[in-house]
Amino acid sequence: MQAPLFLLAFLSTAVTGIAVSDPKIDLFKLESHEGNKNRWCQSTMCPKFTELKDESLPKPIEGREYEAAYWLSTPWFSAVNGSCLGGDEMMSYYSSLVQYFQGLNTMGLKIERTRPVRIVSRYDIFDTDQMICSIRFYIPDLEPMHPPAPIVTDVFVGWDDDRTCYVVPKSGSLNWKTIIRINTAMLKYLGRLNKTDLADDEVTVDVFTGYGISDTRKVMENIVCTMDNRTY
Repeated sequence: MQAPLFLLAFLSTAVTGIAVSDPKIDLFKLESHEGNKNRWCQSTMCPKFTELKDESLPKPIEGREYEAAYWLSTPWFSAVNGSCLGGDEMMSYYSSLVQYFQGLNTMGLKIERTRPVRIVSRYDIFDTDQMICSIRFYIPDLEPMHPPAPIVTDVFVGWDDDRTCYVVPKSGSLNWKTIIRINTAMLKYLGRLNKTDLADDEVTVDVFTGYGISDTRKVMENIVCTMDNRTY
């Protein structure tokens, strides 16, 4: 049975088996939100970006220059019924991501959970009929430290270089077919505007609100970015 659309975002899950944290650094709260302008983040830390002043972009497309950042990521897993928004495997990986922030990392460091939940899909290069998915959380700047490594083996810390991205926010519940249609329309339109080097091999959506929230308050951002040196 497929999980409800927004079940993957911001679950209040009680997870057992968490590593013992160091009380001197637990909880790692992030006070500075400078550079974070996303209106959906509220008081939570989100990926930092600079708004692009591009008069060729009509509403509702927004241009952003995202800063390079670490992301906690799952490996690629198979979509369920053509969707990356449900399934037992997705929920198992999501639980592993949550445990990292709760202290299941090599430093035993508890970190404030960030927004959004980023979901990425592409077609498997070994089976072009099979859609594969990955779930990611932004890891905020922990200078002078590097992010600790996960203890569990089914998630890892990846890296995104600076990226130019084009974003269309959408309110309400969206299924994966609608997300794909929006992505396809964005790629075609941006192509007509001569926006080049776009990552047209993947579909990316950021989820900002959780299961149980009314449809009028649910928000997703469909994202098309330029190619970069991805470690995924």
